[in-house]
Amino acid sequence: MPDTAYLRAVPDAFAACVTSVPAVPPLDPALARRQHAAYREALEAGGFVTVVVPADEAHPDGSFVEDTAVVIGGAALATRPGHRSRRGEVGPVAAVLAGTMPVSRMRFPGRLDGGDVLQVAGRVFVGVGSRTNAAGVAALERFARGSRLVPVPVAGVLHLKSAVTALDDGTVLVEPGRVDESVFEGLRLVRTAPGEAHAGNVVRLPDGRILATAAAPRTAGLIADAGFEVTAVDVSEFARADGGLTCLSIRVRGGR
Repeated sequence: MPDTAYLRAVPDAFAACVTSVPAVPPLDPALARRQHAAYREALEAGGFVTVVVPADEAHPDGSFVEDTAVVIGGAALATRPGHRSRRGEVGPVAAVLAGTMPVSRMRFPGRLDGGDVLQVAGRVFVGVGSRTNAAGVAALERFARGSRLVPVPVAGVLHLKSAVTALDDGTVLVEPGRVDESVFEGLRLVRTAPGEAHAGNVVRLPDGRILATAAAPRTAGLIADAGFEVTAVDVSEFARADGGLTCLSIRVRGGR
């Protein structure tokens, strides 16, 4: 199986996304679609084959597809998102994933958003906060038998990957002050530049480049200083809806 990124199209209802603060001016679905298309092009240029699940007007947040499933060891766990309004997003994504891999389904009382799950260096770090609970972590641990799970308390950001993502299998990008950095013992840490929101959320492309937000040029420079080639894409409309680069795809590496 090639490296594959699963995306979900942006509905007109995107304007009604769940946000931590009201979006002013209102969210613009047309702009979001243009940015989504550029994001998809960047994924493909970096080596991913992309699959797009159709939009659903009943689910404004559906384009943040990462939260609906976690893929480990060639199998998927369809999650039970922390926000009740998002739980109907899961079924159609699970159906598409089932075409290429086994899919299990998380049940009550577990709550888990895929944005809280970071896989790096043979470990599975799981953010525990407003969207993911202890029962969700336990369900993920049962699913990911043989993987080392590391719970990480999350506060002040929506998801763990809002603040921490992988640059390679030995290096993580961290927004200082958001999580306890000691949990990443043995990994090299690259810290984001002060004052650049969402800068800690990047995507590692199959060709080794790092896809970063165009809104964080100083952090992009720090990533480059650490030895990585960076390419930037504008996802500002999704950032206004509390989303970032990883939120917009479920990325499955070939052979996993």
